[in-house]
This record gives sequence, structure tokens and C-alpha cells, in this order.
Amino acid sequence: MENVQTRIPNRLDAMAGVVSIVEAFGKEHGLSHRIVNDVNVALDEVLNNIISYAFEPGARSEIGIRLEIIGGKIVIDIDDAGRPFDPLGAPPPDLTGGLRERRVGGLGIHFVRNLMDAVEYTRVGERNRLRLSKTLASDEREEPGGEWHGNR
Repeated sequence: MENVQTRIPNRLDAMAGVVSIVEAFGKEHGLSHRIVNDVNVALDEVLNNIISYAFEPGARSEIGIRLEIIGGKIVIDIDDAGRPFDPLGAPPPDLTGGLRERRVGGLGIHFVRNLMDAVEYTRVGERNRLRLSKTLASDEREEPGGEWHGNR
């Protein structure tokens, strides 16, 4: 499995299947539990934001997800036809002060940026394209197809 691609409907209940896909991909490629967990957390945040904010209420669409290993990195491409939105243009969250004083929003992309080594956004035609990548250190790979029990 050089890469895996899937499309999910823009519904929150469709996100659960993505976790299984990432875990299977991780097992196939001998990725560490930490890498698989980081990818799942980042994808959960990105997909939740796309589903919650990119579409008009009730609008039906699909979100494309592709995972692959390229040059010692795991690369995740997310593609949607929602409203144009460059998450990299959002200001960083203010992490000072207490939780009650903080402005709502902005933490999601902050988490994604900290979990991944690179985050890139482009708008191609009517589609948003977000690319996440993380370098795989040699100690973060296990023997492909070996014993691997996910994040349970």
C-alpha cells in the first residue's frame, strides 16, 4: 500500500472511519504509535473544522484524504470544496491569561502546526487543499506488518 485515499461525507459521524485508515496505514508502513497518534489528532482537528465551518448548514459534499510516504516523510493531503479558507493566515492564538479571558478559536491550527513539521495551503479552482507532513526519524519506524496494536 504505497498510498491510501478515501473520501468521506462532510458529516462529523464520518470521521471515525479515518482513524482506522490511519492505523492500518501506520501498521503497513511500520510507523510508530506516536506518529500515528499525531496524524490522527491533526486529521481530527482539520476534518472537524472543515465539516463544522466550510459548508453552509445542510450542504452535502465530500472531503478527500490521501496518506503516503514520500522521501522519509508521511504526507497527508486533505481536499474539500468548502468556502475558501487559509488556516495559515489565521493569527496565532493568545496563550496568555486564563482560559476564561481567551478568545475562542485558533487553537486547532496551533495544535496541527505543533504536531506536523510542515503545513501548506493552496486554493485550486473551487477546492481547498491542505498538505500536512511529518519527517519520519529512523527510530519512529517499526518492522512493517509486525505486532502493532494501535492506540488502545
